[in-house]
Amino acid sequence: MSCSRVLRSVLPIAVVSALVATLLVAPPAGASTGADLVASGGAPDAGAVAGDVVAYRSPTTGVLVDGFRPPTSSWGPGNRGHEYSTAENWPVTASAVGVVLFAGPVGGALHVTVGHPDGLRTSYSFLAEIRVTAGEKVVVGATVGSSSGSFHFGVRTPDGSYMDPARLLGSALRLIPSLVAHEDSLVGAAARAQRRLYERSAMADLVDWAAATGRWVGDRLVDGAHIGAVLAYEAASRAAWTYVRAVVEADDWIIVGLRVASAVLGVADCTPDSVRPLLPTGRRTAVTVGGLDSGSADGAFDELDFRGLGYAVEDVLRFSYDGGRSPDPGLEMVDWLGSIPITVHSAESTRRSVADSATLLADLLTMVGRLRPGSVIEVYGHSLGGLVAVTAAAQVIGPADAPDLRILTFSSPHGGLPMAGLLDEFDDIPGMGALSRLVGLPGGTPVLADLAEGLGVEVPVGVPVLSLAAQADLIVPATRSRLQGATTVVVSTGGLHQAGLVGTSEARREIELFRADHPPACRPLLARVADVMVPELIDEAHEVIAANLSPGKVFDKAEELLGES
Repeated sequence: MSCSRVLRSVLPIAVVSALVATLLVAPPAGASTGADLVASGGAPDAGAVAGDVVAYRSPTTGVLVDGFRPPTSSWGPGNRGHEYSTAENWPVTASAVGVVLFAGPVGGALHVTVGHPDGLRTSYSFLAEIRVTAGEKVVVGATVGSSSGSFHFGVRTPDGSYMDPARLLGSALRLIPSLVAHEDSLVGAAARAQRRLYERSAMADLVDWAAATGRWVGDRLVDGAHIGAVLAYEAASRAAWTYVRAVVEADDWIIVGLRVASAVLGVADCTPDSVRPLLPTGRRTAVTVGGLDSGSADGAFDELDFRGLGYAVEDVLRFSYDGGRSPDPGLEMVDWLGSIPITVHSAESTRRSVADSATLLADLLTMVGRLRPGSVIEVYGHSLGGLVAVTAAAQVIGPADAPDLRILTFSSPHGGLPMAGLLDEFDDIPGMGALSRLVGLPGGTPVLADLAEGLGVEVPVGVPVLSLAAQADLIVPATRSRLQGATTVVVSTGGLHQAGLVGTSEARREIELFRADHPPACRPLLARVADVMVPELIDEAHEVIAANLSPGKVFDKAEELLGES
């Protein structure tokens, strides 16, 4: 093969990788090291390893209403940490990785203390509920309890003295004025002054409204200034492919142009960062459905904090592709699950047709609905599991006693995959199906055609569906996760893969908003444009590869090369 042929084969993928990589810059998290503490007057204890790096983050998304104010004496007034205001039962999470040193009541209030590898200890006080036990290891972001509406977060050095949490949380910290009950006279005076600031007349409110209107118009003008750059970016991106796709259909330009324009103008209805949804009330049951080649111990949803979402241990079960549920040691003593069969499925079981797998899932959902009447069943489907979940919902919905379902899918190819279609074409060649299975590909299996075609049913009426997609997913482009009748949201995972989608904070927030019946989160202009352009480029690469590596093209190229020799 000549150098020019090699270049034509490799250059499209290189262009996509370079363009995608420029849009994936993640900000660094705050961190603490033993050396930092020594330099600032503290010192890690003897059990801490010198140079240990511990990343800290805020224990809540609640509002910080009172910062660190060290008292002038041991028993004097002040605040030895941060005071947060939250919604009732709002999750309080571990600020960093560590081990729970204490979890229980002190003086009639609930407290949790976590020790960290750098020698620091963080405390979470005045909680409504504790969800960890002493000796338990926790990761950053793990739920340690829930708030009663406000709680206190403190940090102590190895010698027991208190330090300002802002030194660990860094630039992520922002004090927001709020009126809270407090005995400190200085804080009381500040609260009274704050109240006076908000006692505005009707005329002042009218002025505020006029100013807000002016800011909105100004924002639209600023957004409009970006349109030229966005369109230039689109033109350059398309031009990169013209040497392999000499003719670009006009409707491609129109569709992408409309999507970019929609991204620039913004979403009509979105939820700002200041809105913190409450956990849903009533009984909820979560059923997880793994993807292609997942086994019974599939860990696709291990990074999702179900306890933080309000589920108890007995509320979460895994679907088995051989019917019933997968085994789980934590559910052995749960009475209500006793009549649901337990099966251990293999990777081969996931390669049935989507319709056949959906029938088995529909049976499980029906059983759960009968065993837990009144419970909302929330089905979490990863990749192929998303197709199975929506198809199963279409089979279940109808009868008067049908369960109340909500579907959440992650990186699911609802719109089909060109690469799966390419494998399906090769399966028509004698012997290729067996060869595909030998190397671990799903060749010669019913699910391959389903993945190529995408979802074969419509979203059932009355069933809320959230389709989450990773912005830079190289396996399932986010364009392929769009689903008519569902809420489709694209988030950034900080990498060129789908594996981290479930565990991202962005995905977690979208799940919380969806379960609380709120619109998706608002996103800045550049993120909205990237949500359109990056998946479009990846999808374009898929189509180019599938078109140029089809069996017909390969055989034509082989004949051409043989004719030249």
